[in-house]
Formats: sequence, structure tokens, C-alpha cells
Amino acid sequence: MEDLGEIVAEFLLESHENLDQIDRDLVALEQEPNSRDLISRIFRAIHTIKGTSGFLAFSRLEKLAHGGESLLSKLRDGVQPVTPATITVLLAMIDGVRSILSSIEENGTENDVDIDSILAQVHAQMNAGEAAAEAAAAPAAEAPAETAETAETAAETPVPLEEAPPAVRPEPEPVEEQRKPIGELLVESGGAQPQDVGSALAQQLEGDERKLGTILLEEGKAKPAAVNEALQQQAPKRSIADSAIRVDVDLLDTLLNMVGELVLARNQLVRGVMEIGDATLVRSAQRLGMITSELQEGIMKTRMQPIEHIWSKLPRVIRDLSNSLGKKVELVMQGKETELDRSLLEAVKDPLTHLVRNAVDHGIEDPERRIAAGKGPEGTLTLRAYHEGGHVAVEVADDGAGLDVDRIAQKAVEKGLLRAEQVPNMDKRDIMAMVFQPGFSTAAKVTNVSGRGVGMDVVKTNIENIGGAVSVDSTPGEGTVWRLTIPLTLAIIQALTVDCGEQRYVVPQVAVLELVFIDGNSTKIEYASGAPVYRLRGKLLPLVRLDRTLGLDVGGDQGVYIMVLQADGRRFGLVVDRVLNTEEVVVKALNSRFKDIGLYAGATILGDGKVGLILDVSSLARRSHLTADADRKSLEGSSRANAAAGTGERLLVTAVGERRVAIPLDTVTRLEEFPRERIEHAGSREVVQYRGQILPLVRLSHLLGAYGEEPEGDTVSVVVYSEGGRSVALVVDRIVDIAENSTTARRDAEEDGLVGTAVIQQRVTELLDVRRAILAADPNFYSDLENDEMLVEA
Repeated sequence: MEDLGEIVAEFLLESHENLDQIDRDLVALEQEPNSRDLISRIFRAIHTIKGTSGFLAFSRLEKLAHGGESLLSKLRDGVQPVTPATITVLLAMIDGVRSILSSIEENGTENDVDIDSILAQVHAQMNAGEAAAEAAAAPAAEAPAETAETAETAAETPVPLEEAPPAVRPEPEPVEEQRKPIGELLVESGGAQPQDVGSALAQQLEGDERKLGTILLEEGKAKPAAVNEALQQQAPKRSIADSAIRVDVDLLDTLLNMVGELVLARNQLVRGVMEIGDATLVRSAQRLGMITSELQEGIMKTRMQPIEHIWSKLPRVIRDLSNSLGKKVELVMQGKETELDRSLLEAVKDPLTHLVRNAVDHGIEDPERRIAAGKGPEGTLTLRAYHEGGHVAVEVADDGAGLDVDRIAQKAVEKGLLRAEQVPNMDKRDIMAMVFQPGFSTAAKVTNVSGRGVGMDVVKTNIENIGGAVSVDSTPGEGTVWRLTIPLTLAIIQALTVDCGEQRYVVPQVAVLELVFIDGNSTKIEYASGAPVYRLRGKLLPLVRLDRTLGLDVGGDQGVYIMVLQADGRRFGLVVDRVLNTEEVVVKALNSRFKDIGLYAGATILGDGKVGLILDVSSLARRSHLTADADRKSLEGSSRANAAAGTGERLLVTAVGERRVAIPLDTVTRLEEFPRERIEHAGSREVVQYRGQILPLVRLSHLLGAYGEEPEGDTVSVVVYSEGGRSVALVVDRIVDIAENSTTARRDAEEDGLVGTAVIQQRVTELLDVRRAILAADPNFYSDLENDEMLVEA
């Protein structure tokens, strides 16, 4: 009985694989109705299921598969054309087979799965095709028509298995890799003459027991080399089933854990050997290290599977959904051979299916709306997977209507997720990211596909649970791209160990771009609006102090390291006390209480036997953004109260023509670069559209009379000043530096637009009268602010 149980389990596994292949082939057949290969392949797969179910006495399954086979034989013989209706009936038949298989798996029996309604659909489809075929075949000769009729009747009337006479059984399907007779191969290659092969076959029929090749060789009618070549050619190729074995995933997990422990033991051994310094031991440790790495790589590969495994179900999902919504959608897949860890594939399957369903439902418009928008009636959904810096990126892109940022912002304000005054200053991507909030939906009505606000938050949670990230980018009218970034594997990673205070932490190496040592003299940390920054090759890099983030005692700014990290599309620097070394670490999952803190991605045992926490770089990136904003807000009020002429203030030094003009840093909200073509005219003034506002511009070169040649280039550098929801932009030729004005060498201004001059960095620099520049850009700036304040007070 146990053997039979094993046979049934094997049958179920094989049948599910066959059904997945049939699903894909049927959807492909709809696109290529005349493909003989596809029909033959589907027929063979159904035939296999039917044959085995008969052997195992699953009569209902056999009957259903037989009905599907009858319909397929008509398609294969060209008696009936392939139409979308035929495909729909065949898919329904496949679903019926699936539900019977599920019942067998759960209960060991077929139960009463309803197959009669499906068989009725199959027979109706066959009859419809028969009527069409008869009309088409009327002028044909009688004899072939009779034959076809007989075949149809035989196909349509299922013969019970035990009553079926052996002669009625259909001949076995020709197998693609079936062995050709050696005589045929010798004739094809020119190794023997047809008449010689014919006489050798005649000898065999007369009772000669020698092999055909032996007869030809002994009579000198063929050369040994030709016969050998024919025999090699005839040897069956190893089938896919023979070249692979199925291994329990739990066993692979155990092996992977064991290799993880081996890596830890190797790390500890190598550290101990290095301290002893014995040359023989060092060599042995290095050899052990190499073998461990190769073993680890081999076992990793056993768990890696192409992403095609989870994509294979999506063509069917898209077909069914687009038909039910009355839309036309073409699916394009790129990079389906990209490999992912098996456990990650499982975790990604549901989020990916949800994103695809969402793109078909919300993203791609109805054919009428697409045509009205000047697009083709058929939408395109692109699935793209590729490797990127130790991660796999999976994109779901549609060419639909795109996300309506204003509508998302409005909904977010309605639900209390945002305050109305926040929206104008928010980045477009940050607003779009609101769709990942629980319960968020912009759907006008709830359907069985979407609109309940459940889904996107689950997508985000599932992907972040496996150490990944999800983001969205959209262009109105052109489409939306949903992007999942997934780590390659959860088990063993290359990492840098760092010291912060008395503690040791681990940073995944894939996130590290470079390391910078800060000595406090030639390299130093600066502060912009109270937030620490570092000038890296001319660009300001926001910094996160690890000690402050973790609530430890904050150290100084000298003799520290900045790790330049990248996560979620943001680049930032992490300030740590020391960078120790790089080693392979085994990621151990954290208790849920640690996960809730959100700073740690896992833990590991280091080479010295101590536990090290692995930092979550994405979480730190979000903190860098938040701390910079928080510091800026807390300092805005106090710093703006300082007089522009005070000493010790921080200044943004800009170039205007040949002159250097300094602007107090506390009056700078943002530094931007605009393409020249974005600058428009409103009356006599220049303006630019910026974050949903019309931003007035003033060129400091005009204000200060520093007329000269316009700097070349497609962009202009702009300093944005904002207060109380209003903003103006000061156009400069370029940003030079941030400097501290502690000099006593200064004098009061003699010109309109300046408050004075000072020597900064050994250059005479003019100090801008910011109020005057703001009024030049927008004469009503301060009066409007006062009116707003009076309204608020009232």
C-alpha cells in the first residue's frame, strides 16, 4: 500500500508540472492558433495524465482527460479550428483536472468533483466545430468524409477502459527523441547502400539473429567507423526527467544551515590560526576556507531557481482578468532566466501577482480610452528581472494612465495621513509612496479585483520581511513602474564589521560604495542647517551618526570613518568609529521584538564568537532623510532670527559673473538645478513651475548689475528660499562652497542689494541682502505672509 501511495504522490507531482506547462501552452496557442507543435505537446501531456489515471483507477479524472483529448485530437487533425472559445473550454477542463488532483491529494479519492458540466461544454464545442467542419467538407470526396465521421464518432463516444478492444487503442504518439533504425541512419549518412540494408533486413526476417550492423560489417557492406557513428547517434539522449532528481526543500534548508555553521567555524579557526602564525596551519586553514566557499556556492546553487517558475502562472492570470474587464493586454517578459533563492521565490509570488492584477485593473485603460489618448487599443504589461549590485530587481511596468499624484495627495489628506500644508513641499515619489499605506485606495468602486485598500501594504510588508524594498514611479499618461528589490539569498552574505562605541555591528557589503576616513583637518564633517553633511567630490552627502541613531554617547567628528551607502535610491554616509574587516557572515533571523525596532536586518556570530547585529541599511536611509528634515525644522526658527551681518555664521558662497556672493545658509531651503527650457515668462517676470507652485525667479547678476556672458550649459543653478508655504528662487551662475564667516575684515555695503563685503577663504566676497533679493523676485512676498498670519490669528 505504501508503494501505491508513493506512486500516487509521484503522479500528483508530475501531473501538476504537466498542468502548469499546459496552462502556458494554451495561452500561447491562442496567440498562434496554427502551431502544430503546441497542440501536439498539449495532447501528449493530457494523454499522459489520462493513461496514468486509468492505471490508478481514477475513473472520473480519466473520463475528463479523455473528453479533453477528444477535442484536442480534432484540433490536431485540423478538423476544427482553434478559437478563443475552444481555449476557454480547454482551460476549464484543465481547472477541472486540477480540482480532482487537489481532492486526491487531500482525501485520497476523487470525491464528487463536478465533471459533467465541463464535459458538456467540451462536447458542445466539438459539436459546434463538427457542424462548421461538415459545412466546409461538403464538396469533398465521400470516402475521406466517411473516415472522418467514423473517427469523430469514435472520439466522441468514450469507451469504458475494460471494454475497449486492443485494436481500437490509438497508436502511441511519436516521441521527439525516439530512436531511428540503424539502417535508416546508415543510409542517411551514406555509410551503406539502401539495397545492402534491404538485403540485411531480409536476412533478419529469414531468421538471421545477428544485429543489422554486424551483418553489414561482416559482409563488408559498411565501414566500422560509420556503424559506430550511427550507434552513437541512435543512443537516446538523456531526458530532462533523467537528468534531474527531486530533493525535499527541507533537506536543502538543513544542508544550508550546516554550511552556515561550517562558515562560522571556519571564520573562528582562521582567526585562531592567524594569531598562532604557524605556516603549515595557515596553509591548511586557507585550503579549508576555499573548500568551504566552494561547498557553500554549490549548495546555494541547488536552492536557486529561475524567476520563470513564478512568472509561468501570470499569462493565465492576465488573460482571465483582461477578458473579464474587457481590456486587451499583451504580456512581455524580460530576464526570466534570472535566478532567486527558492524561499524568496515563494515570498515574492503573491506580491508579484497582486501588482500584475493591479496593473491590469487600475493601470491599463479600456481600449476606447486608450484610442482617445492616441495610444494603441492593446496595452502592454512588461515583467522585467535583472541583477543589480547583489540584489535582484523585478519590475512590473504598464503603459497605462499612470498614477494621479493630486488624487493620491487628496486621499492621503482625507485619511489624515498627510497635512494639507505638507503636500506642496513633498517630492512626487514620496506622495506616490502613500499607496503603500494600509487601507489606502483611490478606486471609485470596490470590485472583486481591487478597491478595498488591501494589497499594496501587504506587498510592501511581504517584500520588506525578506529584506527587500518596493518603490513606484509613474508618469501621467505614459504608465507606471512598480519595482521590487530583493536580496539574492538570505543565508550567507559578505559584510563589513564596524565599531561604534563599545559595540560591534555588521553592514552588508552590497550596500557599501566606498569608505572615507575623516581626520578633521584635510577632510571634515560640515553642518548645513544643523544636519551633518560631507562634501564628496563637490556634492553634499547627508550623514547619519550611528551612535546618535542607536542612542549611544555621541563621539567627536575627528578620526572617524564615513561609510558611503546606497539604499532605496538614496546615497548617504554612515559615521562609525572604526571599520575592522570584511568577512562572510551567516544571517540569523531576529526575534519579532527586534524587528519592530526597524534598525536591524538580522544577527550573526562573528569570528571571535561574539554576536553582531546586522544593520538594516534601508531603514538607516529613511532615518537620514528624517533626521535631516527634523534638524532643519528645529533650527529654522532660531537661525533665521540671527542678523545677516553677525559673525560666525555659515554662508553659501556662489559665483555671479566674476564676483563671489555669499548667502546666509539659514535662509537657504533647497539647492536646485532647472533645465533652461523650464523657465517661462509671466508678464515681465521670469517664473518656473516647481512642486505644484509657480516660483518667481530673480537673477542675481541682474540685481547686482554683474552683467556678463551667460554661463553655458543646459541647466541653471538656483537657491530656493521658502517661508510659510511661499517660495522664491535666486538664480546664480554656480554654487562654490559652504564657508564660515568669522573674519573681522569686513565693511558695510555701498551698493543696493548687498549688506556688506568680507574676506572669506582669502577672497573678497559680497554679502547678499536676502530681503532685497526676495522683494526683487516677488514684491508682495512679505505682505502676503503678513496677511496669511493675520488670517491665521483671526
